[in-house]
Amino acid sequence: MTVSFSYGGKELSEESRITIGNKPIADYIVSIAILFNQGVKRIVIKGKGDKISKAVAVYNAVKDRMGDVIRLENVRIGSEDRRGKLVSFIEITIEKLI
Repeated sequence: MTVSFSYGGKELSEESRITIGNKPIADYIVSIAILFNQGVKRIVIKGKGDKISKAVAVYNAVKDRMGDVIRLENVRIGSEDRRGKLVSFIEITIEKLI
């Protein structure tokens, strides 16, 4: 179940997703920190194809900076069909404890 609430006119939920792309790792770290500060409890970091290692790097950087405030809830790996081609992915779910 996903619970939604409003913050500054913007609807947020208990869970948010961040898909890793071409931005620098620092941008994703800032986005994750902002989401947690806005009340999001759980964030799924998703990396596809050659962005899998970057998704892991983002998680490690967030863990280094936030320490015991977050915990690794789940890691899911698999592949999905993208235009007839299988693309590997990783989903790293982190949860804010405090």
